[in-house]
Amino acid sequence: QARALHWVSCERSSTCIEAAMNNAPDTASAAGDEDAGSDDVCGGWYWGHADSKDEPPGSVPMTVSLAALPMRLSKDPDFYQDFGKYVMCPHFLDKQAQGAAAGMGCPFLGGKAFLRHADVNKRLAEVPAQHAAGQIERRNELGYLLLDGATFPMTGSLGLGNSAESHRTSRRWLEELLAPSRLPNRSGWLEEAGLFLAEMATERRFKVRSAISKWWYKMLFKHVLGETLSSEDADAFGKFQNAWLQGAVMSGPNRFADKFCGCGSVIWPASMILQVQEEYRERIKKRLPADVPAGDRDMVAQGVLEMIAFAGGLSAPSTIHCALAVLFRRDLLPSPVVINEDNIEAFVFEVTRLFPAVQGFCYWQGGQRQVLSLNAALRDPAVWGEDANKFTLKDVELYRRNHIGFANPATSAAGTFDSKACPGIQLALDVAQAFVLAVCRWQPTNISTKPSVYWSPVTIPKPQGVHKKWFSDFELEIQDWLDGDQTGEHLLRSLEPIDLARLLQEIGMADAEHGSLSSLLGPSKDRKSSSKLSECDMSTKVFYELSRKRFKELSERAGSINPDESNPGPAPRYFDLDFGGRTSTIRLPVDGSLKKAVRDSVVFVIGDMLKNKLDDSRHESQLVRTHSERCAAIMLCQQAFLRTGGGAPPPRSSARADSYLPKPNCTFADITTDQSQVAIARCGMGQLYLRSNDQPQLQAFGDVICDASALADFNVRPAFERMGATAVFRREASGAWTITAVDWKHGGKIVKPGDKDWEHAKWCWRCSLVTYMTAVDHLVISHWVVANAIASSCRETMRPFHPIRRLLQAITYNTASINHNSALSLFPAGGMLNRMSPFPYEELQRIFAVAADSYKFQTWPQEYEAVKLPEDVKSKLPIYQDGLEVYAAFHDFVSGYVNTYFPDDSQVSSDQELQEYWKFTCVPQYARALPQLSKQALIDQLTRGTFDVTGYHELVGYVVAYTTDPAGGSLQVRPGLDMADLQEFLAVNSLVAGTGTPMPMFVPSGEPGDEDWLPQLDLTAKGGYDTKHFAEVSKFYANMMSKMKQISASVKTRNAPDAGREMPCAVMDPLAFERSLSL
Repeated sequence: QARALHWVSCERSSTCIEAAMNNAPDTASAAGDEDAGSDDVCGGWYWGHADSKDEPPGSVPMTVSLAALPMRLSKDPDFYQDFGKYVMCPHFLDKQAQGAAAGMGCPFLGGKAFLRHADVNKRLAEVPAQHAAGQIERRNELGYLLLDGATFPMTGSLGLGNSAESHRTSRRWLEELLAPSRLPNRSGWLEEAGLFLAEMATERRFKVRSAISKWWYKMLFKHVLGETLSSEDADAFGKFQNAWLQGAVMSGPNRFADKFCGCGSVIWPASMILQVQEEYRERIKKRLPADVPAGDRDMVAQGVLEMIAFAGGLSAPSTIHCALAVLFRRDLLPSPVVINEDNIEAFVFEVTRLFPAVQGFCYWQGGQRQVLSLNAALRDPAVWGEDANKFTLKDVELYRRNHIGFANPATSAAGTFDSKACPGIQLALDVAQAFVLAVCRWQPTNISTKPSVYWSPVTIPKPQGVHKKWFSDFELEIQDWLDGDQTGEHLLRSLEPIDLARLLQEIGMADAEHGSLSSLLGPSKDRKSSSKLSECDMSTKVFYELSRKRFKELSERAGSINPDESNPGPAPRYFDLDFGGRTSTIRLPVDGSLKKAVRDSVVFVIGDMLKNKLDDSRHESQLVRTHSERCAAIMLCQQAFLRTGGGAPPPRSSARADSYLPKPNCTFADITTDQSQVAIARCGMGQLYLRSNDQPQLQAFGDVICDASALADFNVRPAFERMGATAVFRREASGAWTITAVDWKHGGKIVKPGDKDWEHAKWCWRCSLVTYMTAVDHLVISHWVVANAIASSCRETMRPFHPIRRLLQAITYNTASINHNSALSLFPAGGMLNRMSPFPYEELQRIFAVAADSYKFQTWPQEYEAVKLPEDVKSKLPIYQDGLEVYAAFHDFVSGYVNTYFPDDSQVSSDQELQEYWKFTCVPQYARALPQLSKQALIDQLTRGTFDVTGYHELVGYVVAYTTDPAGGSLQVRPGLDMADLQEFLAVNSLVAGTGTPMPMFVPSGEPGDEDWLPQLDLTAKGGYDTKHFAEVSKFYANMMSKMKQISASVKTRNAPDAGREMPCAVMDPLAFERSLSL
């Protein structure tokens, strides 16, 4: 508002205001945000990035004039008041020039200023000869600044202000020391910049201006003087440089420190500046070439010291700092950003044109100060075009001819050493170009893929006034999480590193602001969110926080994996899954701890508050439609679930040290392609739903279908499409498959490749698969029916040392707690599954009921036989090819185990505890599906139970490969959209993150919390069994573990690139099995 009011006060039209705002999309836009820094009052015009045709505002604001008024009392009042106005409001200088005749200049800084490029260029070209002839003189000035001669004891002036003769003495040797032939070329500087970035990568982040300045001191000493500076030496030189510059510009505090404070660390006494200056001069003198005459060595050493401290030592880091700032500002340099060998020269030239390190060049003629404004000349539309105030890469020849930022025209004939142009022009350009290239493409030497690592600003660099070196200092942070281990990351890896960094800034990662409730939820060090996440509803935010709070390091489980030795009996309380009378209630046991009772009460209260606030509308900013928005959402997901400081999970666990999301066993480069649909069907979640094509309307399209149409029978809320779709595949003679059609239930039509709705129909099919697998096969069947039936019944009916209870407790670790948590968040009306899915709660409840009632007990071989697919297709599906081997190994172990303790069938049927166990009172649907109890039935039930909580759960719970890309799969479909909106995307991945916590592995790693579970089966001491029982069990256990490793090796072989599978499928790899159902 303040910015807009200023523009109005300057009689700017509303059209210009809108143009300025609309053309600056960055949140820290120079033209649109008072907090951005800019030039406070007239930044919108001066920076010129919003509308390059804008004229400067009508006048210097009264506030600026008043603020500069006290400078009238200072030494050189005209100079200081003008300079005060200039740094506060740079258009002051342009206003001074308006109306001035060409070549006549305008009043400025106590003299006459020239702003037009032609005038500046002409006068610079005349300077060397005029100075040599004594027609002009240069004084103790640095750019526009007047310096105090007391800080330069040798001549009373910075070397730039010396006499022509003294200047020649220093200039000759500076030109030799800075000759391109003596210094690294751009390739050499690229190597040096790479070494610097490698060093900074170990520290994770660095402050650009200060760190580069320190590095540059080292480089100048190393390559100009042949001396190696340590980091401590570079720090010390930086402090000296700052003290010397401050003392030269404003010496009063230093003289005060000399008189009253002695040696100080903040304000250096003037005497200390002179002393340290002499020490460095002597140090440099020893490093000068031997052929520098003895009488000149002091003068030359002083010149080199001033070059390092005042000239190149300031300007090169400033140029690099500005160049990097431009890279990360979309309002200056639009995306995509491709900086390479072809345009790097133009890029650095443009940076030095708009953001020159040196503002002006001054000299004195006839007692009058002449001010050549390099800054203004570099923005002269007569040379640079109507968009002179706008950052655009121009023809490099235009820069070479007209760039005067280094006082280029002030060059004398070779051998005269009267040049006043920067002697290190090529050095400055080479090192800036190299550093930009390094940041754009640097990778650690041990990573060759592009780009796995990139640098990103912690905050977007903000524009500041010319007196503050153009941009605020900012930090760059290494981003090394992009390793391609999640679906969607392949799309990010196709972007250039700078665009990745911009994308990270675009999603606005910052501390979450979720309110007092969720701020109490941890872990706080990882509680990151973005401005996009802040637009999600409270339920989603809380669910997001809880999904990470539940993460527990494996080592924290070390004390809780021992078997429960409490007596059998009912649980202290139960959570009842009431399906509205559609099927029998399922009961989930809950422990009786006060902590859980209090937590449940809080959850119920929150649930009651939120259940009637189910809002399916979405703000436009949360919708994901374009490729760039898709990439931003992928990055948002990875950043939102980023985990730091985590312990290493077991080697084969799906848990990750760097993320709350589990790692998938395979990923999709682009999950939307037709070929990816084939991979989903043959090697992914679609395997469970493959059938021979027996549907008449689809016969013409192929012989195999992947049927995800069951959910089409359930109504949805108004904002969504009805779920359900069937994909059709044709098997080619070569063995390859092709997707040929999708029967889209909501659309009521068959969609073919090339049709308008093809991408949408595939999206509906993937979403139907994810939804059905998640709600039915995973949540209801695996958790609430099978695992709950086994865990609850063995705990309620059998004594602690009953051999069957011991076996079952080993494979159902923490099941009761996990199932309870799932019911709290996913079962209730208004709960997260109700919100994530498109169904009214009554319909969701009906889905639960139908799923529970549909449960049918079969062994895995029986299920294989029942699947209606050609044998050559079915036998090659990984869930059967690998899964049947896993099941056989489980069966061998369970058979041996049961026979060890129950040699005769009668011992099973007469065991009262087994009789009670077989009732499965908490899950009537499971009890109804089982045959009558017998030893064989017990072996089959235990084998299938073991398979269900390990391999089958890996299969139906494995959706992370589909959810980390908003175009992958979700639990709802919105009309006209082929990707999940951001709130849905966050909610679904919060659910997935619940599966990311490390659990004890079935084949143990031996790490704390993942110890061998064989000792839990030893019933010799406490169970009263003979030692031979455990000896037999140990043999069967060792045999099973050996088979698990053999099967794992076979799975890896089958997953090899040339082994024939559409993509790797490791859901039936035994080494990845957990012995618990993580949600």
